[in-house]
Amino acid sequence: MNGMTTLHEIGVRYAKKQPGMVDDLTEDAPILDVVRWKAASHKLWNVAEKLTDITGPGFTKLDAPLPMMNTSSDLVHIDLQAMGGTMEVPTDRAAKLGGPMKYFADKQGVILKKAGMDTERVLVLDNWLKGARSVKNLYDAGGTGKGWFILACRFDEMVNVGLYDPDQFESGRLFKITFPYDGAEHMLHGPGYEGVLGYSVVYRTHFGYQMLDAKRTVAAIVNIDEDHHPTPAMVDDMLAQVRSQPGSTYLFTSPRGKIYGINPYKIENVQLANGDTDAKTRIETWGGIGIITSHNITDKIDHVTV
Repeated sequence: MNGMTTLHEIGVRYAKKQPGMVDDLTEDAPILDVVRWKAASHKLWNVAEKLTDITGPGFTKLDAPLPMMNTSSDLVHIDLQAMGGTMEVPTDRAAKLGGPMKYFADKQGVILKKAGMDTERVLVLDNWLKGARSVKNLYDAGGTGKGWFILACRFDEMVNVGLYDPDQFESGRLFKITFPYDGAEHMLHGPGYEGVLGYSVVYRTHFGYQMLDAKRTVAAIVNIDEDHHPTPAMVDDMLAQVRSQPGSTYLFTSPRGKIYGINPYKIENVQLANGDTDAKTRIETWGGIGIITSHNITDKIDHVTV
C-alpha cells in the first residue's frame, strides 16, 4: 500500500482475520479514525530525509551559464513504539464465564476502545499541540485561565504522518495476540493476582509518529472559554498557516471548544458536508476543512502564553 492511509484502510488490507479490531479501536476516537499513516522504511524504525535548504533554478540571459541547483538535508531516525498490554484472569473466574478464551474475547472490544481513546489523546496533546507550541503557531482567544483549543492539522506523507510496521500483520490482525505458556494454566503476576493460578493473553502492535515540519502542518487557537472566542480571521489565518487542503487537513477540538470557538460563527462560516470517506459520517466544515470533535480532549488545558 503506497502513500498515506487510514487505520480502517490498513485493517481492510492487512487485518483480514479480524477487521473489526480497527472499528473497536476507533469507535470512541473519531480523530484517530482520520489520522494518516504510512509504512516505516525499516519495519521497526523509519529513516526520513529532512530538507534544510533548497537552491532551485533561476532565470539567466540567453547563452549564459545556468545556476547550480542544490538541496541540503539531514537524515532523521524515528523508532516505532510498542503498543499493547497483558490481561489475566484467575482459573475460577474463567470457568464461571465460559473459559479463558471466551473471557478474553468478550473483553477485547472494551480494551481496544480504551487503547484508541488513549492513543488519540497522545496524538493530539503530545504530538500536534506540542508541535504547534514548539514553533509558536499559536493564536490567543483571550481567556486568562484554563481553556479549550482548536487545532489545525494537515497530514503530509513526508513531514506529518503516522508510521506502522507492515510485517506485524502476519497473523491477519491489527494486534498480534499471543497466549503465554501456550494457553495453559500458570501462575499469574498482575496486581492482586500474585501467586494465583489462571490464564493470560498479550496484545502487541508497533506504531510511531513522524513530525518533521510543525511550522507548516500544525497550529492551534488556545485560551478559548465561555467568554473568549476566536475571530473568524484567526481560524482562517491558522488554516492558511498550515497550508490547508480539503481531505488532508482537519480542525480538531472538544465539543465545548466547538460550542464556544466555532458555533458563534456557524451561520456564516460552517457548512455540512456529506460522505467524508474516512470518517464515514456527515461532518461540518469550515471553508471545506472538516471539523471533528472528540470527548477524549474535552477537559480544559492550562492557560497557554502566546
